Amino acid sequence: MKLRRYSLSLHIGSLFLILTSIVGGVLILISYNHAQALLTETAKQLSYENSRKIETEYKQSIGPILTTLDFLAFSTFVEKEHSPIDDKRWLASMALVFQKNPNLVAIYFADDNGDFTILRPLLNEQNIRRFNAPKNAALYAQQTQINGQSDIFFLDEQFQQISHRQTFDNQFDPRERPWFLSAQTDGKIRLTEPYFFYFLKTHGVTLSRRSPDGHKVVGADFTLDSLSKQIDAIGFSEDTKLILFDQKYNVLAQHDAGVSVSNTPAENHRKLENSLFTPILHRISSQVLYETVNHGGKDWSITLTPVTLNPYVTLMLAEATPHNALLANLLSMRDQQLKVVVILLIFCFLIAAMIASRLAKPLKNLVQLSDSITRFEFKKTRYPKSMIKEVANLSQSLQLMEHTLYDLLKLLRKTASNYDFNTLAKTLTQQSYQITRAETIILYIFSNETASFTILTNHAIIPFKIDINDLLNETPWLKSQLQKGEVVHLNKQDNIIKKYRDQLFNTDIYLFPLLNRRQQLIGILNLGYERPITQEQSDKHAFLRELMSFAQIAKDNIDTLQQQKEVFYAFIELITSAVDTKSPQTRGHSQRVPALVQWLAEATVTDTHYYPYFKMDAAQWEELNVASWLHDCGKITTPEYIFNKATKLETIYNRIHEVRMRFELLKLQAETDYWKGLAEGKDQTTLLAELEAIHQTLDEEFVFVAQCNVNDEPMNNEKIEKLHHIAQRSWKRTLDDQLGVSSIEQQHAGKSRALPVMEKLLDDKPSHCVTWESGNYSKETWQDRFSLKPGELLYNRGELHNLSVRHGMLTEEEQFILNSHTVQTLMLLERLPYPEHLKNIPKIAACHHERMDGRGFPRGLKGEELSVQARIIAVANVFESLTFRDRPDQQVNMLSEVIERMTEMAVNGHLDPRLYLLFLENKLYQRYAETFMGKNQITQIDPNIHIKRVKQYLKTMTHQI
Repeated sequence: MKLRRYSLSLHIGSLFLILTSIVGGVLILISYNHAQALLTETAKQLSYENSRKIETEYKQSIGPILTTLDFLAFSTFVEKEHSPIDDKRWLASMALVFQKNPNLVAIYFADDNGDFTILRPLLNEQNIRRFNAPKNAALYAQQTQINGQSDIFFLDEQFQQISHRQTFDNQFDPRERPWFLSAQTDGKIRLTEPYFFYFLKTHGVTLSRRSPDGHKVVGADFTLDSLSKQIDAIGFSEDTKLILFDQKYNVLAQHDAGVSVSNTPAENHRKLENSLFTPILHRISSQVLYETVNHGGKDWSITLTPVTLNPYVTLMLAEATPHNALLANLLSMRDQQLKVVVILLIFCFLIAAMIASRLAKPLKNLVQLSDSITRFEFKKTRYPKSMIKEVANLSQSLQLMEHTLYDLLKLLRKTASNYDFNTLAKTLTQQSYQITRAETIILYIFSNETASFTILTNHAIIPFKIDINDLLNETPWLKSQLQKGEVVHLNKQDNIIKKYRDQLFNTDIYLFPLLNRRQQLIGILNLGYERPITQEQSDKHAFLRELMSFAQIAKDNIDTLQQQKEVFYAFIELITSAVDTKSPQTRGHSQRVPALVQWLAEATVTDTHYYPYFKMDAAQWEELNVASWLHDCGKITTPEYIFNKATKLETIYNRIHEVRMRFELLKLQAETDYWKGLAEGKDQTTLLAELEAIHQTLDEEFVFVAQCNVNDEPMNNEKIEKLHHIAQRSWKRTLDDQLGVSSIEQQHAGKSRALPVMEKLLDDKPSHCVTWESGNYSKETWQDRFSLKPGELLYNRGELHNLSVRHGMLTEEEQFILNSHTVQTLMLLERLPYPEHLKNIPKIAACHHERMDGRGFPRGLKGEELSVQARIIAVANVFESLTFRDRPDQQVNMLSEVIERMTEMAVNGHLDPRLYLLFLENKLYQRYAETFMGKNQITQIDPNIHIKRVKQYLKTMTHQI
């Protein structure tokens, strides 16, 4: 038979459960029996207390009415024969009595002659409608006489008469009413039996008494309904049933008692005989009577409390309250005790289970720990120690093994994912401290520049003041051992330390080498201890040696990556330098723009007004920096002569020299004609005058052509017409123009003409038109991707075409080639394989000529389609271009002129006005001028004028939106 085994915690837990269950059961039984006896006695005492409480509350409610009747009987108000509305003070006091006693429905008085006066409050809309009173009436007063006269008055809240009615049909005789008849001459207040109210047409009771002279009676009416409402609020609980009896056990008021004040006494008596209140009916006692009844499956406490209003008026208040409601607090206390006992049992069981689990946990941990190590699932956690010595030692050993392997894997991950050796060095020193708790931890790194070791990170509680370079140079064997990869241990008592003993505050020094792949010593980790190390610390050194070996690999990888990045940035600078070298006038442009981009980006990132949500991380900063350096890399494909074109006829050279030779030829031809005329016998004077006239005309025409070639003033129609007129002159070519030229020029020139041939002085020849090569036509390659559209020709070098350029020196074809450098920038940069964090470089770099209004190039993007980085480069590019000449034919601009033009561009949809405001508010123009511009260019400006203008533009744009 197989022996079944159970957990240690189960055995211990079961034992504790049995013991605590026995103790808990006994406590519960004793507590329950004691609670039952206490509940029975407490129910009786609570019933007595509640009855007295109800009696007191009812007396307090009726007491003021009794006082009012006594006071009214002695007052002169009932003695005077006048209208009831004449005395405002008495009316105010009566109104106050009504206000304080909402159950009081009327106060009145009558005399032996049958004269009657009554006051009623009009407290709600129902009373106002009942007596047909005006809406703002607050008090009703009526005076009747036995002769039939009746006067009714309605008063407002200030006791001013607002209505009066008089009739002579009164049939009411107060002397016949129960309240008048019950009033005795002894002046004591008595309560009538329930009777039918004459005016209100409902049942009620009246408190009444006679005046001291015995001729008048004062009374106060209570409807039975109002008495029922009054006792509704004095019950002990919601289930409490209340009945108010008079001394004959007529029902005056009730609450949830199954009877009604509108029933006859016989009907109510019949219902009460088989109810909860049967035990107390018709019992007369000056003390509170208490009975216990079981009715409807519930135990009820019944009390009958005499409520003595005065020696002649005593009411009987019957109350029935369920035991559960009466003893709710005690029952709750009993239940709470039972809950506490149960909770204590559960708590004791949990304590037992916890103790059992705590005793068994080390054993479970050993199993789990060994399983985790087997599966290479390491969790660096702290395990509880066992009170069993052998188990505790085994647990500690396995825990140390797991923690060591966990730390090793964690450090390997950090080492592999680290791209900055400075950060890795801090990790190494921090982990070395956590592992060894050494007081001195310093990491030295070898510097190729100084050929010595320098401190990279210092995590020292106790300083190490010995120069490591001096120590290595003076102890060759020490450096030799480190280069072999061995750990060196130095004690304070060693001879090599003798020289530095006064500077050394550690007892032991351990030097761990850091080698590269070529086994060169590139670093040293110095561990210093204040006192001799423990065995546990010594064991950690093996782990630290392994960690250093991985750090060596990581440093080599980081150095290789850094070298690759440096080559990448050097290549970028090489490209930009090559681009800038093509034009002396813009040399340094690609170096100055990144500096300005950096400044403007820093101002934008820190701004909280215009761009409060714009932030950049380290990757985005690198992306922006590279894009700013490469923004003009497409210019490497732009012909050099377009950059440097200072005249209209300039290509690789200035073709004005060809034109001048033609003018020279025409002047020589005129001289030839002069000598030929002399030889033919013509008049010399005439011929000489013609020769001089031709020479002067040719000189003037050449001067005009030369001025058109260099003048950057706009060419109007008159100048262009004059050019065409001059071009009509012809000269004779006798040599073949296709000799000594390349095959490409021959193809452009077309078929040769028979010599000699007359040619125009200025001409647009077919050979001047250079078409797009097949496959390099922009419309074929660009499709609809760009807003920058090429013409039909790649170049048009026609002489008249170039000289007729209306603005600047560039033809439309050349301007397109110059502008297309943005397209070339985009296409060149898109071919490069970028890492994820640099993938937006082409989009950022190629948009520096886009405009906020969408009229820029190469793609015609609008402001909302441009990234903030692209707009920053656009602002920087424009400012740098204006401060240095874009073209050789342009003059250098002053700083004030540049700012004026920039402001104009910011308010006409060219530049981002918010970025330009940051540019002005942070005075980046001044910083740039002091760094890059010549002193002769720097002029004083008032930035507030430009800031105000741009802000006004922004307000206008906001209103338009």
